[in-house]
This record gives sequence, structure tokens and C-alpha cells, in this order.
Amino acid sequence: MYSTNLTVPAPKIVDRQFKKPLLCGPGPCDVWPSVAEALTKPVLSPLCDELFNVLDDIRAGMKYLFQTQSNLVLAMSGSGHTGMEALISNLVAPKETMLIATRGIWDERAYEMAKRYGINAVTYRIPYNRSFSLKELETQLSKHRPAALFITHGDSSTGTVQKIEGLGELCHKYGTLLLVDTVVSLVAVPFFMDAWGVDGVYTSTQKALSGPAGISPVAFSVRAEEKINNRKHDPPFYFDIKLLAKQWNCYGNTRCYHHTLSPPLIWALRCCLQEVCKETLPKAWAKHAATTAYFHKRLQQMALEFLIPNPEDRLTTVTTVVLPKGYDYLEVVKYMIKKHNVLIFPGLGPTAGKSLRVGIMGVNSTIEVVDDVMNALTDALRALTKSSL
Repeated sequence: MYSTNLTVPAPKIVDRQFKKPLLCGPGPCDVWPSVAEALTKPVLSPLCDELFNVLDDIRAGMKYLFQTQSNLVLAMSGSGHTGMEALISNLVAPKETMLIATRGIWDERAYEMAKRYGINAVTYRIPYNRSFSLKELETQLSKHRPAALFITHGDSSTGTVQKIEGLGELCHKYGTLLLVDTVVSLVAVPFFMDAWGVDGVYTSTQKALSGPAGISPVAFSVRAEEKINNRKHDPPFYFDIKLLAKQWNCYGNTRCYHHTLSPPLIWALRCCLQEVCKETLPKAWAKHAATTAYFHKRLQQMALEFLIPNPEDRLTTVTTVVLPKGYDYLEVVKYMIKKHNVLIFPGLGPTAGKSLRVGIMGVNSTIEVVDDVMNALTDALRALTKSSL
């Protein structure tokens, strides 16, 4: 009856041939075979008992991942940006001051989010190729007395890692909450939420957890929980931790509906956590450190340089590599994907045009993957310009 009213014809959507590349950029990473299988598990109803059993499993695994005794642990439906926005919108009220320790693009994103919420966002910026000292951060905390400090643990745009140990104590000295981005560092680099005094933290599944993007674990300290429960402002409904805590049954007495969670992503996150718990965090940390050390050794054998001069500031999961003069970074990336089906990324934000970004993490943290990447990179450098490499 209504067919004659259609003004837009049905498109012809045809499948294309696509060979998955080896994913060795700063993310996403390849997924565990078990995770790929978990994505095909049955769809769960929002009020199904098994859904809440799975959520309980996930919360237990996330407590292990973050190393926290806090009950306010759950996962946001969305990419890592949802974790960032949930922390900012729940813990910092409009007109309050948030200090953002800025060295890469994700700190810039936090600044943009904070401004949109009417927060007095203050940046303290350093060169992109190093990390912050506790002394200079304390100077800024003393100067601004912010409600919160936002800082990135591992920065995939620069290839740097920030020391967090000792920072929570400094923040609390000035009445400041410590908010930390661990999207590209968690599982691969040691992280201790409770011991380091972190008040809000988020991560995402597509990096060292080796899962699909689209679901982001978050955790809040008791100090942060008190602020959430006593806040005078309302964050967006979708990011409201008070409501989400009830859906995730964080306190063992609520099983209510907030929004429809994605069953495939819930199953995938649960499986990622199973893989980490089976390996254990200490073994995962050691594996990533050893594999990246081998990768760095091979880079040095080719006389390639690191964008980050101090080895202590270099991130385990993402390495920023400086090429000799005469190379176009994007051309090298295109050659490697076309000739070898190996995907790495050029620089981003402050490192655009200055480096390659190579990710060795999660299921890809192996000697075999490093050799594949290095063989492809060596061939690209020899093919694209005259070189002694």
C-alpha cells in the first residue's frame, strides 16, 4: 500500500573482498581467537539473570585489572572517549577547575570535553617527547588547587608513559581528585589504582586487552564515590554513574535497566578478562616488556631513532620511530600495508609528520609479530629511497 510513497530506493550493498592486515598500529589490536568466538555467543535480554551473572564476572575481572577494592567498577557502552567523558562529567562540576597535564592529543580531548561542560579547564603543557616530574605537577597543584587533575598514563599519540606512583598522594594534599587515562597502557604496564591513590580511571578493550572497540571499563575510588553521591550537578543521563552503578549491580542489591548493553561486547570483555586472569598481570607485564625490548633492539640495529629520548619515558605498547631524512612517513605506512599487509600508523597530533607509531601489544606482543613488522619496515625503507639500511 505504501510502496508508491518510497522516495529513496533500496541500495545494492555488496560484499567486498578484504584481507585483514596484521594490526600493529597504536590500536585497535588483533583480538584473541577466543574473543572472536565469544562475539558469537547468544544475545542476552536486559533483564536476564545470565546477563547479571556475566556483569558480575566482568566486575570481578576489572577489579583485578585496575587493582582496586572499590565496588564502583563498571563498563561504559562506547569507545574510550565515553570513559573519559564519564569521569569528567561525574567528578567535576561546572565552574570548578580541572588541571590537565598536557603532552598529547588525548589531553587535548579532555580539555575540549571539560570546556563543553562549563568547567574551568587549565592546561599545563610540556614538550610531547617527555613525561611530567612530580615536582612540576605539585607546583601546578599548589598554584591552581583544582577539583581534579587529568593525566594520561600511556599516550599513544606520543609513545610516552607517565609515572603515576606518588601522584595520588600529591593530589590529595591539595584536595584534588586524580583522573587517569589507561587506554593504551593497562595490562601491558603495571598499574595499581588503590596503592597509587587514583580516584577515577578508564581504559578500553581494543588495545592490550585484545578485544573489539566499543566498551570501556571505568573505576572510582571511595573519595570519588563520595563526590558523585554528594554532587549538585547532573551529568548526561547516558554517563550518569549513579544510574549505571544500579544497572551493573555495583552494591549487590540492584538489578535495574538503564540502557540496552551490547551482548557481543559484554561477552567479548568477559573473555578478554578471562585471558588476562589466566595469564596473570605479572606475566603479561613481563611479556610486553620483553617483546618490546626485542623490538627496540631490532630498531637500533637498523640505526633508527626513537622520538622519545629517555628510555624511562618510552611506552611499552606504542613506539614512536623517527626515520632518516628523505622519507615520507605516510608513504612508508602505505607501502607496508600494500606489500606486506602490515598496518602501522604515522604520527598524530603533536607527532604528525615526525614519526611512525608502531603498536606491539596484547595478542600481538610476540617475537614473531615483531619480526614481521621489522621485515616489512626494512623492505619499505629500502624500496622507497636510497638508504644504507
